[in-house]
Amino acid sequence: MNRLIPALALAATPCLADPPSETTPIGIEVVTGYRSEYIHRGFKLADDLIDVQVEAEIALSNEWVLNLGGNYGTATGDEDFSEAAAFLDLRYDTKQWTAGLAATWRDYQDSFFKDGFDLNPSFTWHLTEDWDLGTGIAYDTGDGGWYGNLEASWSKPINKSSFVAVKAGTSFTSDYYGSDGWNDLYARLSYTYAFNDSVAVTPFAGTSIPMESSPQTDRLFAGIWFEVNF
Repeated sequence: MNRLIPALALAATPCLADPPSETTPIGIEVVTGYRSEYIHRGFKLADDLIDVQVEAEIALSNEWVLNLGGNYGTATGDEDFSEAAAFLDLRYDTKQWTAGLAATWRDYQDSFFKDGFDLNPSFTWHLTEDWDLGTGIAYDTGDGGWYGNLEASWSKPINKSSFVAVKAGTSFTSDYYGSDGWNDLYARLSYTYAFNDSVAVTPFAGTSIPMESSPQTDRLFAGIWFEVNF
């Protein structure tokens, strides 16, 4: 999977709970959820997906952070689709910007996506307290293609217990599962409510609109995540 909550619910967690300190340099998060359609980089992979992810975040220093974990998702309808993944994500985080390098192994069943490693360097500018601008590029060894994106994200606490976030962007591909050129426009809106420092729920909705090179069609999807932090 493309990380269950790569820029929305995970981004909300630091605003709703205390950040890691020197006495607690490791945090663990378990997320399970449902989505009406599983859209990955503009491609529909399954309907009615249930997934679970376990992730550990290790503060190596004040700036260096390592995330590692795995996830598994399976379709609940007539499809036999499933996906298992394991990932490492090393980031250098400052107040003005964040640079990262992620490596993910994915194993698919009943999918036109192929098993393999996904290597993904990224860079994010923290423009203001609420706005980020990010870009990244990924190489998929399963298909042998390239995927790149440029996106903006906005987030805002509503109160001490809730958080809203919006992400929108566009992507480009090179020989990536039948797409070669301008791939899609995408957006996602999420709302996170934290019951306490450890438990939160995040409903979300999103869309992916194919551009000139994509073999896909317009997509609308929605779902919900349930998050537990340790």
